[in-house]
Amino acid sequence: MLSQGPGEDTRSQPHAGAEREAESGGFGLLLLDEWMVAFPGLVAGTTVRPADFGLRSHATAWEISERFEALGRSLGFSTFAVARQVHGAEVLLVAEAGPPGLIICGEGDGLASDRAGLLMTVTIADCVPVFLLDPQARAAALLHAGWRGAAEGILGSGVDVLSGVTGNTPAEFLLHLGPAICGACYEVGPEVLSVFGTSARDPGPLDLRDRLSADAIRSGIPRRAISRSSRCTACDPDRLHSHRASGGAAGRMIAFIGHRTRVA
Repeated sequence: MLSQGPGEDTRSQPHAGAEREAESGGFGLLLLDEWMVAFPGLVAGTTVRPADFGLRSHATAWEISERFEALGRSLGFSTFAVARQVHGAEVLLVAEAGPPGLIICGEGDGLASDRAGLLMTVTIADCVPVFLLDPQARAAALLHAGWRGAAEGILGSGVDVLSGVTGNTPAEFLLHLGPAICGACYEVGPEVLSVFGTSARDPGPLDLRDRLSADAIRSGIPRRAISRSSRCTACDPDRLHSHRASGGAAGRMIAFIGHRTRVA
């Protein structure tokens, strides 16, 4: 079970959302404690190093699957879903919790479901894990948002799929932007900046969490319902996996969200 660890008024800027450090089944975690306290049965957060859920490690696919299952079981789940991430904007609906074990849902960079007993996951190592929650319907979506996915509108896709599942409007949703590379550490070329409406001749910074929070507000999610992590994957490579800081050699963390079938 979980145990306690050590512990601009811009229109697009969400309030800071702290993650609580914890440990479960030997895995270090950053938990969305505010949500989990407010909504019993909900589990949401990310893993931290040294755990590695990426196939670039020396682990086999079978060993990676076993890591997913070991973490999921320690959090109270027997069924876990992940998609084949392609840095796009497709959000897949998981309509059934399915049998015990790891479910590969197909190509996509987001999952949504209202099924209890299912732990949805995405892998991350600089890209933004986007947690979307409809607390009334006990439904959620989890997105993997890199610059391509953000530019293609993955945030809006996630909102649309979750609204379709629950019948509720985005005004009733909560959103959290998890640990990711910060704007100061993420320099991109002018061709990428132009995709986001910034004209430049030289490389410059891109803060994906800023961009995604602005997208969320445009999608109808209230500013007060949006929070963001203060953690940067590149600033803390000893604790978090960072593709950019490692020169492409990083492992992968996972972000996860789901509702237990039984409330502890």
